[in-house]
Amino acid sequence: MPEIAIFDLMKILRESKEDNCLNEVENRLGDVLRAVGARKLESGMWEIERSLRIDLALRAVSIGAEIERVVNLMTWKDFEGFVANILAENDYRCVESFRKRGTSETKGMEIDVIGHKGIDIIAVDAKMWGSRTGKSSALKTAAEKQKERTKRLCEMLPRLSEKMGGVASGRYTLTPLLVTWMVEEVIIHDGVPIVPVFNLNSFLQDIAVYEDMIATSTCVYEG
Repeated sequence: MPEIAIFDLMKILRESKEDNCLNEVENRLGDVLRAVGARKLESGMWEIERSLRIDLALRAVSIGAEIERVVNLMTWKDFEGFVANILAENDYRCVESFRKRGTSETKGMEIDVIGHKGIDIIAVDAKMWGSRTGKSSALKTAAEKQKERTKRLCEMLPRLSEKMGGVASGRYTLTPLLVTWMVEEVIIHDGVPIVPVFNLNSFLQDIAVYEDMIATSTCVYEG
């Protein structure tokens, strides 16, 4: 197996960003692609699936790549998919890019990822941010907006049920959540957890620890 360097990972991410494929790679990079589990198509192109792109991004960060550079090579769909995968690994059913179109009388809304497990529904705003000037203020504003979106989600549980293939009638607890690329500790602003993606799995497993600090909404769905 070839030694896989940051350069290799960044090159794969950069060249597969537009269409999840690479073409005309040199022999060494072909060996790297085989090693990381990429699939070579009959056409000779290499397919880099979204889940693999996320794995490669995390691998690059783990061996020293600058997070900001890695984020610049990702797409928002990559990041949403990664968040959804972590939720799914924790037994949540997920919907990505949940939207309600606005009208002249009502305000539209979009939630990046929604996870449902039992009586719990988590509404995630996936912020693909690395280091940035003014990030603290921007994160606080984003958290406040996500808190309001989550409250409004109560009105849209019938639509969510359709998207998820059925949600049972009952009383649900809705939790707002922000997930970012920033390598920091979990913080809570205005009742909304702001969680680095690297800590998301542990946060979900220990979410009961934060229960008294989170501004959840409760609503009844009659399916």
